[in-house]
Amino acid sequence: MIVMTGRQFFVGAVALVVILGLWSRPQVIRELTQASGAVFIKEVQRVEVKLCAIPSTPDYKKFREVENTKLLPCKNFSYFGVGDGSKGVCLDPEYKLQPGRCNVLSFGINNDWTFDDQFGKFGCQVHSFDPTIGKQDHQHAPNVTFYNLGISSKKDTVEIAGKMCEVDTYTHILERLGLKDSVIDYLKMDVEYAEYEFFKEVFSRSPDLLLNIRQIGMETHHGRPGDLEFLWKYYHLLGCVGFKTVDCRQYTNRAEILWARPGPQ
Repeated sequence: MIVMTGRQFFVGAVALVVILGLWSRPQVIRELTQASGAVFIKEVQRVEVKLCAIPSTPDYKKFREVENTKLLPCKNFSYFGVGDGSKGVCLDPEYKLQPGRCNVLSFGINNDWTFDDQFGKFGCQVHSFDPTIGKQDHQHAPNVTFYNLGISSKKDTVEIAGKMCEVDTYTHILERLGLKDSVIDYLKMDVEYAEYEFFKEVFSRSPDLLLNIRQIGMETHHGRPGDLEFLWKYYHLLGCVGFKTVDCRQYTNRAEILWARPGPQ
């Protein structure tokens, strides 16, 4: 058993992140914790361990350059959905998007169903979430199920855009759907800053669930003090568990990013 405990890893301003070997998938990752600025992942099965550095947060210009750097090529790239609701999707064979055998989670609808409907017509089972559009749970289309629920770092009732909304964690939502041990072929998140709550919850409590995801299409936001530091950290943590940027569309104070995780799953 490999367990990193109290030892601190620093090189100047660089915090070292202990992560798992990604190409021989570990059976279990128990938890990710933080101590004295360093980040540790505890795991149970004996697997290869490597170190990943989180540099100090750069200035805004450099942040945007790094954010927009495509690290993973995609030969068969497409956008699913229309306009502001569209998200990049890589259809290369290694991501195994097979009609009738794929799961998609879509957080943030805002009455634009074009992304969800296109994936449903493709043949995936789509689970759509948005507590702000005034609809109850229902079957939106043959392969698209809607839930009047939002995502957060804890189960709660919160005010969003002047409405009281039910929210829950990514972990609990997967349990509710019976998908905690299943591959999530595509995770879409367009939730107006609630992506921060997703990052905090999943990396602090159940980072192993990230290893079940093949692609993440997310709108990220950075218009508030401290946002660059937060996103810089979690962009790198995504890289530490194997996700690489495939596509990025940048706008003022936000970006539409597609990350994918190659390798066997």
